[in-house]
Amino acid sequence: FKDKSNDKDARLYIKEKIDRAKWLIDSIQQRRSTLYNVSCKIVEYQRSFLDKGLYALRELKMQDVADDVGIHVSTVSRAIHDKYVQTHRGIFPLKFFFTGAIKTTDGPDESRVAVKHRVKKVIQNEDKSKPLSDEEIGAELRKQGVHIARRTVTKYRKQLKIPSSRRRKIY
Repeated sequence: FKDKSNDKDARLYIKEKIDRAKWLIDSIQQRRSTLYNVSCKIVEYQRSFLDKGLYALRELKMQDVADDVGIHVSTVSRAIHDKYVQTHRGIFPLKFFFTGAIKTTDGPDESRVAVKHRVKKVIQNEDKSKPLSDEEIGAELRKQGVHIARRTVTKYRKQLKIPSSRRRKIY
């Protein structure tokens, strides 16, 4: 390539191929760097989940991570697509950590995933001969400080594939 005595067309061809290879290497490094930075921000935001468990999962929006990392929100979305993280709590898709929240009476808002877990716990601890209705589950969660409507309890119960109170009753 550097030998001037070689054919000029051959040298140009080799230079073009080397430039394309450098561009590919730079692109891969940029992708790796973006994924690393986004992952670090997610871990930073969700440290309480990693330390304490599902109840401590915080509300997180892709826009928050994008703003902190200094990239566009669509770049965050593409970076985490089909990517997983292995933690001491299990293996999770990176999208798992992006969740909305529900208002609480005291303390910070609680993530939807954590509220779904609460719904599941209330149902697990109910008297199976007198299962709680969705309204009663909502009332129990309100006692715990989570403001949730009956229809939201119904939606979460269905997402968790938990049958209605009539179908949960054991005689």
